[in-house]
Amino acid sequence: MKNASVPHYFNVFPTGSIPVPVCIGDLPMSEYSVSEYIRTEEVASYMASTPMVPGAIILRNQKAIGIIPRHKMFERLGRRYGVELFLRKPIIDMARELQAELFTLKSHLSVNLAVKLALSRDQNHIYDPVVVEFEYGKLQLLDMYVLLLSQSQLSNNLSGVVSSLNNIEMMLANVNANPINSLDLIMESLSNVVPFHHACILLRSRTDSEMITHKFISYQNDPLDRNSVYKSVLSMNQPMVLEDVRMVPAWSNWDTPQDTRSWLGVPITETASQVGLLSLSRSTFSPFTNHEKEIALVFARYIDKLLDNFAHQLARRRHFEKKYIHEP
Repeated sequence: MKNASVPHYFNVFPTGSIPVPVCIGDLPMSEYSVSEYIRTEEVASYMASTPMVPGAIILRNQKAIGIIPRHKMFERLGRRYGVELFLRKPIIDMARELQAELFTLKSHLSVNLAVKLALSRDQNHIYDPVVVEFEYGKLQLLDMYVLLLSQSQLSNNLSGVVSSLNNIEMMLANVNANPINSLDLIMESLSNVVPFHHACILLRSRTDSEMITHKFISYQNDPLDRNSVYKSVLSMNQPMVLEDVRMVPAWSNWDTPQDTRSWLGVPITETASQVGLLSLSRSTFSPFTNHEKEIALVFARYIDKLLDNFAHQLARRRHFEKKYIHEP
């Protein structure tokens, strides 16, 4: 029996898991670019040996002047006189023949917006790769297949959010559940619907016995007491979005990477008193939406419930130790 072919997305994402990108700049892309004078046969040879490259960016004086879509180039070379007419000619001749559109998008755009813009192109160019421009001028080429695949994954994640919430609620309903496992599930589910580059659950300091050790949790009083942005989130008891932290004079990088651009802070409360906040940051100018803010608030409440469960576990343990161990 012949083996089934490996799905194409496994070539792009070898683990089979499609990560959730904050923006299109997070997607796998190609950096392959060539001078307008390079011979077509060299480009064809490179692409033949590198099947995941969706095309080439054509440069003139280090500036993009066109693209060569992989599928269109091989299609034209395979037609009558294609090899004779173009293979030994400069790649710019092939570009003029294909009339491919140089379509550029900024790297910080969301996947959904990028798909909408890319699909607004003329139907003859709708599946041509997209040139992605990064903040400091770097250009890369994004395969439309990768872009559409990522949008599909985002849609699947949103449609599955109810199932994820049900699983979290079931786990939290068991007050004896392992808090580490519960927090892993909460943060993984959150990242699927509110993608971020960095996350931190900043809580007030406690005794060692009251602390949950987890990669996302940090116990510190100073940031919560001295950072004016954090204090605003806690005093208003409302989520806060900073579209670009560089435009906020009061911003300081407490427990966030130095390259943070967009930030979302959500208060975590416990019995009507603030105990900390959920800090989500993005290293690109990709502001959190109101919808994402509301979703993050739901997950912050789950974190609050997890902390409450952990406190009850400690109380029961201490009661047991006092009653059955320490008493004569």
